[in-house]
Amino acid sequence: MLECCDMVDRIQCSAKSKTTGDRCRQTAIAGGTVCVVHGGSAPAAKMAAQRRLIGMIDPAMEALLRAIEECDEWPTKVRAAIAVLDRAGFGPTASLRLDEQSNDYATLSASQLKERAMAIVKRAAESEDKELEETVN
Repeated sequence: MLECCDMVDRIQCSAKSKTTGDRCRQTAIAGGTVCVVHGGSAPAAKMAAQRRLIGMIDPAMEALLRAIEECDEWPTKVRAAIAVLDRAGFGPTASLRLDEQSNDYATLSASQLKERAMAIVKRAAESEDKELEETVN
């Protein structure tokens, strides 16, 4: 199990100086282990980081869904899941989109809400895959 300080170590670039042995003080790229100076801007490093982040989306969504369904003491898991989703590009946006259709979620059952959430996640993942393919090509 990761401790708080382990998570901080993961965010810091893991490269070390050849002369002093000190770790780089820069922040690693999202999902990566090194900063842009130490190879984080390389296409292979970007792809590996993206795969790592995408691999964390499903467990994060499952944790959020379980937290919603169980409504017990899950604040730490929920914050971690939100952080994963945010780093993977699924965080809150600053824009507001208004639709003509009604979105009254109060009348939906838990299973209907879950289906809608999973559909949104699937569309977002497909969009990310499409963007990733365009970036590689």
